[in-house]
Amino acid sequence: MSRTVSTRIPNEIHEEIRERCNKVGCSINDFLEASLEFALNDYSEFDFGNEEDEPIADVKEARIVVIRE
Repeated sequence: MSRTVSTRIPNEIHEEIRERCNKVGCSINDFLEASLEFALNDYSEFDFGNEEDEPIADVKEARIVVIRE
């Protein structure tokens, strides 16, 4: 069973994702699903097409904020 997740992202990030998907030849949905899999498991068989590219961004710090009600 699959679920739908909706999120708002900046136009610049959406454009980067769209360009990468066009380059790799996949849908944005496939790309995001594989990205989430990689983020959760540190592994994905998906070809992100970044072997010959520079990193999209240098991430120096990541913060996760959990809000509990």
